[in-house]
Amino acid sequence: MNGSGNLFIPLRLTPGAAGIYLRSLSGNDEMAVENTGTKNLIGLLESLMQPGITANKVNAAQIVTADRDRLLALLYIHTYGAKIESTVNCTACGQKFDLDFWLDELLRHYQLAAVSDNGQYEVEPGIRFRLPTGEDEIIINGLAEAEAERQLLERCLLQGNAETDNEKVQLKMAELAPVLSMQMQAICPECSNEQHVQFDMQSFFLTKLRQERPSLIREIHNIASHYHWSQQEILSLPRNLRKEYAALIELDN
Repeated sequence: MNGSGNLFIPLRLTPGAAGIYLRSLSGNDEMAVENTGTKNLIGLLESLMQPGITANKVNAAQIVTADRDRLLALLYIHTYGAKIESTVNCTACGQKFDLDFWLDELLRHYQLAAVSDNGQYEVEPGIRFRLPTGEDEIIINGLAEAEAERQLLERCLLQGNAETDNEKVQLKMAELAPVLSMQMQAICPECSNEQHVQFDMQSFFLTKLRQERPSLIREIHNIASHYHWSQQEILSLPRNLRKEYAALIELDN
């Protein structure tokens, strides 16, 4: 955090931006999360980036996807802490069990490779590309998987043949800028069944915010009843401050 309360998050892959400053989450931001889609996420980040901050050289849609995943991971750690806690249904016995891991360790494992100053990368002579951004994702949203993959490559390929160089470019992209979306191995403690669990940083973070909606509504109700503030005044509070007020009211009760 800097002195003004903004969180600085470095961007290693996004051309023209060393990093961005985000303000603290508020209830307005949490209420605006309707789904886990990229367009919804871009809107959230645009709000948190505050256009008036001159240090923010890019808009949210221009951030490279792999950078954005790490941005979300750091924002998650700042908001909730580094530990990821989830409940999994065993595919064999049907029992629920906990799957926990540490997000900061995951970030260290998926390190970014050397980056380019101009955002362009070469697979081999004659094959150059840039990395996907939120703008690309929004444009291909809703397309069938194969068509979305084709159009994404066409948008990112700067030199080469989209048909013959597809696999080479995708492999290089994954090597340079892995996204935080992966299958994790989980073992059921009841029956020892091994299964794979999909973890996606974007979906997990936005789902977490959506699942907290009932808690947010209770906090609004309690603070409004106690202090007689309007809903908009409460929703405008920084998340941490709102929760401190709510905790004090719970103690009084």
